[in-house]
Amino acid sequence: MNRSSLALRTCEDDDLRFCYEVKKAALRCYVESIWGWEEKVQLDFHRKDWDAQRPEIITLDGKDIGTMEIVRMESGFHLGEFYIFPEFQRQGIGTHFMGLVLSEADKRSLPTTLEVIKINPAKSLYERFGFRTAGETKTHYQMKRDPNQTVQTMSASRHHV
Repeated sequence: MNRSSLALRTCEDDDLRFCYEVKKAALRCYVESIWGWEEKVQLDFHRKDWDAQRPEIITLDGKDIGTMEIVRMESGFHLGEFYIFPEFQRQGIGTHFMGLVLSEADKRSLPTTLEVIKINPAKSLYERFGFRTAGETKTHYQMKRDPNQTVQTMSASRHHV
């Protein structure tokens, strides 16, 4: 895959359904196993999130394949709504965008936080980038990464593989 064909684009009003479908494709199996999946409930929940904060759209060769929400605050970044259609996962796309976000946070010397459902294997991606569990609920890990952790964590993980 050519990394130069990856991009982020601004989310438009008519992207609501796409954002829901990618979230559903990437997250449904985890939500279903914990709470069950009720389409109307999930769509209503998605619409409320949509009204509060919209993600950017991840594109590959001009095709929409995922979403990434980055909330930039003076105190740090928060990563939310980071979903990629399953057929595009495990190809380095998440790693690529995670690197871009964390590089920006590092330049500003800001921490980055996120939440991940406990049974979601994406947690290993976050750990490779230096995120550590800072708290937890019954269903989620709350993770935090202090600035400038990427290089140390990435090289350390290579030696333990």
